[in-house]
Amino acid sequence: MTAAYAVGVEPFWIRPVQYRVWHPSWPAELAGFTIVQLSDLHGRVQVFRMAPVQQWLAEADLIAITGDLYSPMRPRRRLAAELGRLPAARTRYVSGNHDYRRGVLHMGPWAPPPAVLLDNRVERYTSPAGRRLLLGGVADLGRGRPEWAQVPDGEPAVLLSHRPDAILAPGAAPYGLVLAGHTHGGQVALPWLGPILRHSRLARGETAGLVPWHDGRTLVVSRGLGTSELPVRLFSRPEVVQIVLSPAE
Repeated sequence: MTAAYAVGVEPFWIRPVQYRVWHPSWPAELAGFTIVQLSDLHGRVQVFRMAPVQQWLAEADLIAITGDLYSPMRPRRRLAAELGRLPAARTRYVSGNHDYRRGVLHMGPWAPPPAVLLDNRVERYTSPAGRRLLLGGVADLGRGRPEWAQVPDGEPAVLLSHRPDAILAPGAAPYGLVLAGHTHGGQVALPWLGPILRHSRLARGETAGLVPWHDGRTLVVSRGLGTSELPVRLFSRPEVVQIVLSPAE
């Protein structure tokens, strides 16, 4: 029964997760800025049919896709069609390890405008509501060629990275919020022990969910939507994440 659940139920039981995040140096004008994070899709398209997620995507100030788009077991064109319906002006993507073939990034058949790809660059991003922040991205730390663009100090900044280990890099220091995926929450996690495989140098409790970092920054690690290697999940449900910038009282 456990095996049947881990193969046939939990991998498809997507949960919407919401976090409220704030950094003490950020201006109050950013309150309410909303980011929807899609990570590690691995060809899964069910999330785009969920009514709550459709509403989140329609209302988001930013749609952040943190790597690993496809799976060899699922047609690429189906996911590419869904990604093509996302508003390019509000969508940014950074590469994951599964997005490379022989060291070359391969996004096709999805072919978004060049501004959507955020690998190794920083932009002054303006939401449809006129809220502004610095938005940075880094190519996959393992398969890509990551380079850290210089970020002015003192400005509110958000970093997109496929791997959560990016927060350990000196280049990530200016970012008050880091969004990542890659770990899948282990895909299999045990009660009281957490994920069995972390695929990260971070501690066991830092490889999924909302992680307040020791220097005041915040790391959000999505458990992602798909699976890799083995098509199983246990105590690590797939998730779509909404982050709302909300000043603490």
